[in-house]
Amino acid sequence: MRKLALALSAILIAATSYAADGNRPTTITRQSILDSMNAYRADSGLPPLREDARLDHAAEDRVRDMEEMAYWNHESPDGRSPFLWLKPRGYNFSNAGENLAAGFETTEVLVSSWMESKGHRENILSNVFEDCGIAIIDGSTTGPATGKSIVVMFGRPQDPPIVIRRAAK
Repeated sequence: MRKLALALSAILIAATSYAADGNRPTTITRQSILDSMNAYRADSGLPPLREDARLDHAAEDRVRDMEEMAYWNHESPDGRSPFLWLKPRGYNFSNAGENLAAGFETTEVLVSSWMESKGHRENILSNVFEDCGIAIIDGSTTGPATGKSIVVMFGRPQDPPIVIRRAAK
């Protein structure tokens, strides 16, 4: 009986080491998050999001601010918008969005959880957004915790201003 219990526990441990499709779960990285979100977009007939380094830096600035002030929210305790971080990084936007997540270990669970949440899903599947930036930290911004915390900033750049040039006389 003890051998059977040990064998069953070994099977359960092995089963939790693989994703539903039989592949190993994906470690949370910028690329794995982007690929997973873009797979959902492709299934919906949408073009892929592009990773934008300016938005990566804005997301990093954003999560650093949350760590320094020990909060986890779309708005800072002093009322600052999450989109405040975009312009200093040179990303002038016409549209912006943000997804937050904390306590996740794999990309599959992270992104599928977002897809089950109306607002997060709308950001991922928005035909308005063209770019995104991603920041990932171990633990939490509010104290010790397991898993990773993730900030995704979505954006659509502001159309460049129209310059009217007149021919010299």
